[in-house]
Amino acid sequence: MCTSIELTAENGAKYWGRTMDLAMTMFGEDGGAESVITTIPAEAKVASQLTDWTAKYTTMGVGVKGTPILFDGINEAGLAGDLQVLFESTADSLENLKRRGLTPLMNTEFVTYVLTHFKNVAEIREHYQELGLADQATQVNGQAFTFPLHYNFVDESGDGVVLEPVENGAFKLYDSVGVVTNSPEYSWHTTNLRNYLGLTDADVKDPRTYENGVTLPPIEGGTGYGMAGLPGSYTSPARFVRSFTIANAMDDFTADRGIAQLYAAFRPVIIPEGIERKTADAPISDYTRYWSGYDLQKRAVYVQTGLGLAFTKQTLNTDVQEISYTAIDRGDYVHEV
Repeated sequence: MCTSIELTAENGAKYWGRTMDLAMTMFGEDGGAESVITTIPAEAKVASQLTDWTAKYTTMGVGVKGTPILFDGINEAGLAGDLQVLFESTADSLENLKRRGLTPLMNTEFVTYVLTHFKNVAEIREHYQELGLADQATQVNGQAFTFPLHYNFVDESGDGVVLEPVENGAFKLYDSVGVVTNSPEYSWHTTNLRNYLGLTDADVKDPRTYENGVTLPPIEGGTGYGMAGLPGSYTSPARFVRSFTIANAMDDFTADRGIAQLYAAFRPVIIPEGIERKTADAPISDYTRYWSGYDLQKRAVYVQTGLGLAFTKQTLNTDVQEISYTAIDRGDYVHEV
């Protein structure tokens, strides 16, 4: 389970972020892989599990230390994006992809590939049909992982796309409506939004008299009644509708409030630990392992893990000469007065 949301400040500045909701450890707990902020400089060689490539643009994002994997990130041109689970995703063999004239890529390396190759969404639109996902498991620390994934990207102009590999490893492209979650496919979610056109940010203040003569006043003066019926579960369809509706009902904000406003939009979909398990006796739950928020104009990322209250901020540095890793703070910091 994951959610991404895009917001725009009064001056046009773009803010975009995501929750990473996953039923596995991500920050070195129990000796597992460690998620860090990775910076890949332009001209650096990216050691892919399939075929190495050279980065065209400096890129920074949250990924697995010592690997080319980025779960989300931003490049020096202001293009940002992430990966999320989509059970309908597909892949094809290396041989078939090459025969079809497609460049084979690992699905876990796809965000890294796009951000290090393309400067904006327009370039993605131009080249996405040249790419395909290989049916190869990702190897991390000697273990093999397989994740069904789709992707979304946004640039500082506000242009955004969702890429779903549902054509035997090749992609369908959708224009983004500013929110992405998981299955079903994106076109289902955007159609489903039409079921919620009646939601509004205006309270229902007036009593209603029914045909049988009964008059019912709203409870508590009608506070919040305009949003009555807003889906409240943590399912992907509910999170999609909830995030879209909330993001489009929030007050206008100035750029200096961008990250705070973005984080506020995510609060209703940050998933607490323990409320969703694959089975009743599963020892680990699917919850928000981290939140990341990006200031696209300043090329900065803010990361908060599900293990503490601390935020780690890093601004993309185009002067970096080699691939580098920054630890993400998992502590609790409270300003006590």
